[in-house]
Amino acid sequence: MTSEVIWWLLRIAEFIALAYFMLIAVYTIGWYRLKECPTPEKNQNVKTSVLVATRNEETNILHLLGSLSQQDYPKSLTQIVIIDDHSEDDTAEKVNSFSKLFPDLDIQLILAEGFGKKSVLSEALVIANGDLVLVTDADCLPPPFWISQMTACYLAGGYKMLLGPVLLDPATSLFSRLQVLEFISLMGSTAGASGAGLPVMGNGANMAFDRKAALLAENFDASGQFASGDDVFMLFTFIKKFGRKTIHFVNSEAAIVTTLPTSDFSAFLQQRMRWVSKSRGYKNPVIIVPALIVFLFNFMLVVLIFSSVIYPFMLLVYVLFLLLKYLIDYPLLHATSGFMRRRNLLKYALPLELIYPFYVVGIGILGNIIKVKWKGRQMERGKIIKDL
Repeated sequence: MTSEVIWWLLRIAEFIALAYFMLIAVYTIGWYRLKECPTPEKNQNVKTSVLVATRNEETNILHLLGSLSQQDYPKSLTQIVIIDDHSEDDTAEKVNSFSKLFPDLDIQLILAEGFGKKSVLSEALVIANGDLVLVTDADCLPPPFWISQMTACYLAGGYKMLLGPVLLDPATSLFSRLQVLEFISLMGSTAGASGAGLPVMGNGANMAFDRKAALLAENFDASGQFASGDDVFMLFTFIKKFGRKTIHFVNSEAAIVTTLPTSDFSAFLQQRMRWVSKSRGYKNPVIIVPALIVFLFNFMLVVLIFSSVIYPFMLLVYVLFLLLKYLIDYPLLHATSGFMRRRNLLKYALPLELIYPFYVVGIGILGNIIKVKWKGRQMERGKIIKDL
């Protein structure tokens, strides 16, 4: 009986590994199929709006506004909309002070009526007057050519939505370096899936979309009950309305937006569980199936390592499958880290593989059952429960 159970366990592990290999192979091929974005032209005249949802960001908002003030794109064609999600600090006051110091910038501060990032961004979208709307977060730093590069890509491809690259920076400790490398792998999957014609992820720290298309797509959005997930839910709303070919990943260094790694392990867990909590709103198999494959492969690795306590030879099986995962992941990770100019972090790839299965399984389960604290609010299963 025992040998039969082990036989079936190994067959299941082989099947999951094959599915994982095929998935990452598609993403890796997709990465190399990405179309290059054109260099921005001097005479671009597209009206743009930058939307930023903020909550308790008094320590970050001035850095963001400083970066936006240094964009090489014409200020006359740039609108900045800061929508404050009931901040309990001096975020709004700092925005007003900055606006007075830079009267040549079109900065509009709005006090949100709704709650949660997705809700307040919908309010900001009504205020936006640009043809192209760019979205970033208050704790991000867009590079000087960000608006120009996103606009150039928008004009060249006739896309409805652009998925921009995001990099965690700086990485000064072992923990932050592992965060950066893990996030680079997520960016690789985001880009590769888009290049394969199967966009499944986006990051709200760096996105852009056609404003008129977004207003039309709003009618198709059925995820309003989730406080987060503005990126993925909007992505699939656009796909449903306009098709996958209207989505494009901007593979240009000039478009890389940076943001800080989380400061400690507790904040990291809270952030990742918040991301996972919105998965209950996913309905499309194009995102459910890849997520399930990744979870199952990592779950299988956890099962193998624990089964080795009873059957010591399973430790060798675990090591073989772990090395297989490393070899499957490495080509895409190598390509993406090169794009981000962070190949020096690849030496941490194998150590990351050792802890990654436990992280994925743990976060995947806890994110759907535990209440999450975020910026003075308590959330459960992606929904705001109360202010703390």
